[in-house]
Amino acid sequence: MPNRRRPWIAAFLVLIVHGAIVLRSGIVLPPDGVKFAQWADLLIANRFDFAAVVRAEGARNLPAGMYMFFVTIVALAKLIAGARWAAVLVTANVLFDALTAAILIRLVMLATRSTAAVMFALAAWLVCFDVVTWVRMPLTDILFLLLSFAAFASLAGPRLVSEPLATKALLRAAIFTAMALLLRPVGFLWIILIAVVYLVLSGRLRRRAIVVGGLLIGGLIFAGHTLVVCYPERWPLRAFERSVRWDARSYAHGDVIVGRPETSHPPPVTLIDYGAITADRFVHFFAFTAASFSRAHKIGGAVFYGSIYLMAIGAVIAAARRSGAEADVVILSTLVILTVAFWHSLVVIDFDWRYRLPVVPHLIFVATTILPRLLRR
Repeated sequence: MPNRRRPWIAAFLVLIVHGAIVLRSGIVLPPDGVKFAQWADLLIANRFDFAAVVRAEGARNLPAGMYMFFVTIVALAKLIAGARWAAVLVTANVLFDALTAAILIRLVMLATRSTAAVMFALAAWLVCFDVVTWVRMPLTDILFLLLSFAAFASLAGPRLVSEPLATKALLRAAIFTAMALLLRPVGFLWIILIAVVYLVLSGRLRRRAIVVGGLLIGGLIFAGHTLVVCYPERWPLRAFERSVRWDARSYAHGDVIVGRPETSHPPPVTLIDYGAITADRFVHFFAFTAASFSRAHKIGGAVFYGSIYLMAIGAVIAAARRSGAEADVVILSTLVILTVAFWHSLVVIDFDWRYRLPVVPHLIFVATTILPRLLRR
């Protein structure tokens, strides 16, 4: 098949396969979805007076302001489809899912020029239960996944074909990142990440400087955060005071993954105990099994993520030994994965690994880039 058609064929296959899974398994409305629906009803009742929604419950309703962009989308879906608003958003999720797959396949094509790599990436996306799980829910996750990965691809794509980063590419990346920020507060992380990607791919910073600088900054943040959660009463600012107290309580309980008490630590006493919880959260960010999973789920997770992780490690080692745009993009994609994992190890890891979703295309992309070398050997 012609190369330029492959991303759209991949998108069509994802649309069919994941769409069929959604039709068979049905729509799931989680607690966050219920909350979005309540805020949307309030927005409609107040004739789209956004300030009224934020003020409705005082400070307790502050998250409504953070998610107002998506609440507006839910409100419009309710006005259009009434009680079937969730079906409208899940249908949009399937489309966003397919577009993300198309972007992934295009990046894999540009980085590897390998049909086998393209087929592997597509197969991995089709069977990834992390993606299918969240497609069925009318939440921000799938749209955020598309926007954050599209921002990265807007800069990586031109460099993989040896084109300079034009203003148009930078503008696309900025728009996608801004929209991601409006969807979820953690979008601020992508402002930093996309800026770093631009600086490296435009030649303004060397890859090694980013890696070394990232390790130093990460070490300082880890040390400072450990002190804060250990001694929250010493936090000197009113800003983020409530977040600090909430985070400290989570650490005091020994929480590693929310809703999975089997992963918890005993209540920490020393700074080392607090640091160990963060380290364990970082490791569990990449976990692919849990006590409540079925045997089939455990086996599937081990096969999928086991192979992806091993291939990704090999790809990163190979990229670290090379120079050039393809190696830079692999290292930067890995930087996105590790940064997101590190951030959530400091904050929270959801019980069903919701926050890992934005790095899934990066994991598949990085892993796939080693495949041509494996086949040649």
